Amino acid sequence: MLIRRPLLIAFALAVSSGAIAAKREKQIFLVIDDAGLALHETQQFLDIPVPMTIAVLPHQKQTKEVCKAISKDRKKEIILHQPMEAYNASKNPGVGAIYNGTKPADVRKILDSNLESVRGAVGVNNHMGSRVTENREVMSEVLGYCKRQGLFFLDSKTAYNSQVPYLAPKHGMHVESRHIFLDIQKDRDYVRRMWGSAVGHAKEHGYVVVIGHIWCAETASAIRDSFETLQNQGYTFHKLSELYE
Repeated sequence: MLIRRPLLIAFALAVSSGAIAAKREKQIFLVIDDAGLALHETQQFLDIPVPMTIAVLPHQKQTKEVCKAISKDRKKEIILHQPMEAYNASKNPGVGAIYNGTKPADVRKILDSNLESVRGAVGVNNHMGSRVTENREVMSEVLGYCKRQGLFFLDSKTAYNSQVPYLAPKHGMHVESRHIFLDIQKDRDYVRRMWGSAVGHAKEHGYVVVIGHIWCAETASAIRDSFETLQNQGYTFHKLSELYE
């Protein structure tokens, strides 16, 4: 079937904005960022028997061990947590970062190296990146790379003016964005309040993409204490890749 380009772009934008969420019901897509520094942090999430996606930083102390552990759990999947420059210059994005001034050819080399480190990754999301995700040239190179490699991209939405939703259709890509961060504050009440907001979003909109962090024990606790009750209420947990099928 021939689909004219304007219609294809409109469809891709609709998908990216969640306009087809009516086909989904009470679906929770958990993404846990910042894995790779310590295996025991990852283990607390591997011990929760629900599907989720774990975003692993490249070239960290235990990146290799963490990827091996995740790969053994069929309910979990790995994505590359790609370091990117933030507007706050005091924040170091880490090893393997893409910066606002990174040349296109170097973007490809960086991603090649990082994916070699994060074995088994099926997609990519940004670590920090408030500055880079607003850069059309750099992000076009990132998305083009993902398209060629068969990787999906999740916009962690650290920048209000992220260019990802506008660039994705030009690459023929379906891109999702984070809806809720769980643990910007680490205290128990805040995390559980945001977890409640995520559950509410899934009920109202059909699904939610929610990001937590591997180092936050309160996030693991909130999920662990509630997943059985949520499942009994008709909520389902999914790996992020299911949104891109």
